[in-house]
Amino acid sequence: MAGPLAARNGDRPNRTPRPCGSTRPAPWVRKDSLKAVRRLLFIAHRLPYPPDKGDRVRAFQEIKALGRDFEVVVAAPMERGQASAAADLAPWCDKVIAVPAGRVGRRVRGMVAVLAGRSATEGFVQPRALRRAIAAEAASCPFDLVLAYSSGVVPMALSVPAAAHVADLVDADSAKWDAYASTAEGLTRWLYHREARGLGALERRALEACQAVAVVSPAEAAVLGGDWPNLMVVRNGVDTRYFAPMLRTTKAAPSMVFTGTMNYRPNVEAVCWFAREVWPTVRRQIVGAKFLIVGRHPTPAVRQLAQAPGVEVTGAVDDVRPYLAGALVALVPLHLARGVQNKVLEAMAMGRVVIATPQATAGLDLPDKSGVVHAEGPEQWYDAVLSLMRHSQWRELLERSARRTVLDYFQWDASLRPLVEVCKRLCGQPSAQPAVAEPVPSPAAS
Repeated sequence: MAGPLAARNGDRPNRTPRPCGSTRPAPWVRKDSLKAVRRLLFIAHRLPYPPDKGDRVRAFQEIKALGRDFEVVVAAPMERGQASAAADLAPWCDKVIAVPAGRVGRRVRGMVAVLAGRSATEGFVQPRALRRAIAAEAASCPFDLVLAYSSGVVPMALSVPAAAHVADLVDADSAKWDAYASTAEGLTRWLYHREARGLGALERRALEACQAVAVVSPAEAAVLGGDWPNLMVVRNGVDTRYFAPMLRTTKAAPSMVFTGTMNYRPNVEAVCWFAREVWPTVRRQIVGAKFLIVGRHPTPAVRQLAQAPGVEVTGAVDDVRPYLAGALVALVPLHLARGVQNKVLEAMAMGRVVIATPQATAGLDLPDKSGVVHAEGPEQWYDAVLSLMRHSQWRELLERSARRTVLDYFQWDASLRPLVEVCKRLCGQPSAQPAVAEPVPSPAAS
């Protein structure tokens, strides 16, 4: 693996397949023990590679962390053209079961699921071929623990025999679809509400059937109901070695940047709102200012924004870091946001001030002096942008605070330790330390 992604992932481990039930030689087991390594099946709703967007980043980091103590088999549907990605993921785990799932097949399965009273998401992410491949693998060599990554694969995970089942729901997806429905009309509104109900049923099933259920923030836990004894918060982190401060080109035009997948509805709505409501005022006040929209799959509405003076839409880029490094501020004007926005943490890790809506950082529970400036309406937004663009001393103080915050609170190893320790305990493995799951708020407190 060459290029920026190799640097982001670090050196690949040299993991080779072993017979079922074998012991793992050092360094994969404690040096004072050669007991058989517990076998963990990690089922994801999409292939968690390359780790270049939100859900794939978290899934990949979990696979890496769990792989230090478990023999990890990753199973996921695979889109066309992802065979090389499956091969690149293989060195990071013990086996990859990647089953092709075309778009037409996904849509058909989604429609069948809806007609059967289930969520479309469940149909999308559970091709029969994947079920069969998992069943064959389990029959060949049983699993000690099964982890479902997202609510859509919970039924498939629970169908696999194991001593324990764990789910990482990440976000309360049912709430996201309810929010979509609140701004839709007619049949679309009904479909969105229907999807929210289906996903809510999957979330409840996970809470009722799994020994442990993780979400990314206390806010997401509160949506699910904080009184479940098996519900825990497992925060996101950021790769602080990869996303590290870089020198800014002093002669570059003053710029601000938004990063993200640009066919994702909340991202599309965010940049369109900023370009319409805030950017014209900023552009009049700061000569030569640039607004960079960086990310794959820009929709026609996003591409059209490039017609405005100073707006640049890049499309897919190999590496977002030069764009973050060259910007004076990072913008996150999301009005619909669930869970943790990795774009916030990545910008902070690079020592960039982030201007964000309160919704965009609700899942982070940031400390005071975090290097994030909150803004809501257009006036607050252009006041914040103009102030930060003009006052370098204030901006540089916030930049240092941003970097310090992620180093202190958002390192992946520390964030994922509770999940790893819970999985080890459920499999009867000794823990390096007690797993301290972050308390979740009760419904009354939320």
